Amino acid sequence: MEAKSIKQRLQHEAHAIGFDVVKISAAALPAQTQKNFHAFLAEDRHGEMDWLENRSDERTNPQTLWQDAKTVIMLGMNYGPDIDPMSALEAKSAGTISVYAQHKDYHDVVKKRLKRLARWLVTQSNSEVKVFVDTAPVMEKPLAAQSGLGWQGKHTNLVSREFGSWLFLGSIFTTLVIPDDEPEVDHCGTCQNCLDICP
Repeated sequence: MEAKSIKQRLQHEAHAIGFDVVKISAAALPAQTQKNFHAFLAEDRHGEMDWLENRSDERTNPQTLWQDAKTVIMLGMNYGPDIDPMSALEAKSAGTISVYAQHKDYHDVVKKRLKRLARWLVTQSNSEVKVFVDTAPVMEKPLAAQSGLGWQGKHTNLVSREFGSWLFLGSIFTTLVIPDDEPEVDHCGTCQNCLDICP
């Protein structure tokens, strides 16, 4: 099947399964991204998050993690609330739980959908796949930015022009070659609202 055709069908299937956005990246990260990450570690800016240092070579190079990977399918699932979550801060007698943690564990929800989409892709293309949700050494945010899903804001989270920072990310690595999407550019400019509001 033609790569362009499978891409269109993949996007349709991803939306049907419950993903809000799907973008495509080559299974590689720019040398500058790798350099920046290793500098971050060398300066001990990761604090006690030792898992960032463990398997750092795999983290900065998808093909070190899986040498047969050709394409990374980046997917986002919107978890934005229906009401303004900041209003909960007015209730001084109660604690506030982050929006992402108020429902089912997103690892389980996203992974189930990723596996379903991956199974579909295998049946359509006879390719090999691996799925990842946040627990493997995968740099989801740089890959998402490279695929055009959003850009990494000053708060380090991914920002989408459509969904803001309200996206759970997941990825499917595949041996199938699918045309890349255009990277997203940084739209933050001089805005630093995310930094100003952070406690």
